[in-house]
Amino acid sequence: MNTLTRVINRLRRPLRIRLVGPAHQTAAALYGVAQMVDRRDDMNGRRIRIDLTIREKPLEEWR
Repeated sequence: MNTLTRVINRLRRPLRIRLVGPAHQTAAALYGVAQMVDRRDDMNGRRIRIDLTIREKPLEEWR
């Protein structure tokens, strides 16, 4: 990756990811996101914002 690509990635809006759910599902989803970012060269140097909410209640009780 060259210097110009790194500068452009810093200026781009951060990739926003919102994960909500039970701890085991949220951890699995976060692991999947990490694997995806690791495999993609265009994500090198890119800012990522992850909002993580752990809720142990079933989905029906969230509302």
